[in-house]
Amino acid sequence: MTTVESQGKVVRIGVLGCGNVGAALIGLIAQQSKGIEARTGIRLEVVSVAVRNLSRDREISLADGLLTRDAHAVVSDPDVDLVVEVIGGIEPARELISTALSLGKPVVTANKELLANVGVELFGAADAAGVDLLFEAAVAGGIPVIRALRESLRGEPVSRVMGIINGTTNYILTKMTEEGADYGVALAEAQHLGFAERDPTADVEGFDAGAKAAILASIAFGSKVVAGDVYHEGISRITAADIAVAKRLGYVVKLLGIAERDDVTGEIAVR
Repeated sequence: MTTVESQGKVVRIGVLGCGNVGAALIGLIAQQSKGIEARTGIRLEVVSVAVRNLSRDREISLADGLLTRDAHAVVSDPDVDLVVEVIGGIEPARELISTALSLGKPVVTANKELLANVGVELFGAADAAGVDLLFEAAVAGGIPVIRALRESLRGEPVSRVMGIINGTTNYILTKMTEEGADYGVALAEAQHLGFAERDPTADVEGFDAGAKAAILASIAFGSKVVAGDVYHEGISRITAADIAVAKRLGYVVKLLGIAERDDVTGEIAVR
């Protein structure tokens, strides 16, 4: 609901990274800014974008002077109210986010590798600065689950979080189940459609699901769980024969992320 306080407000955004995700984000802001302003009274405006290569061809057109190779300049720019990190990886994302938070700027990120390894540090920095570190898109953003855990279920004791949290492996396993495709064929199709990376290791060996499970466990149980603590097993050794046997027994093969806390001992298991 639009309030008197929000009417006419402008939020100036600095974006760190302009690859596929960053470009898509900037495009969405441009497409939906009028609708967002009509509903909330807040106008979103991208004012600075940090990139590695200024001369690279991009799928979106950007205003002159918007791009810079200096990510620190974006973070420290007094005209930037909100920082969005879409670089990926741990460094330099951690340093840049820490700097933004220390300057009192809220940060939005979907960087699950970063959050699964140094999230506790960054959440502490956000709390100390009194600003938000938002990351709904890092895990199952389409549900959404993170806001439910952080807000709606804050007063409830959570003993287990479980779900299908990797779309790439879910596509591959569904293809194998419904069409009888071999693993290699299903993976190749997922890569062709852009669902799987050229190097699919993080997805198919369970690293991605493990990182997401670590994030969910940290939120649900209020504990420090990092990606290295998580046992992970992927789907690369699953065959069409395995799928067929499971179907005959009335089961469907899926890759799950599971985080559990023992109600008696308080011990946490994540896999």
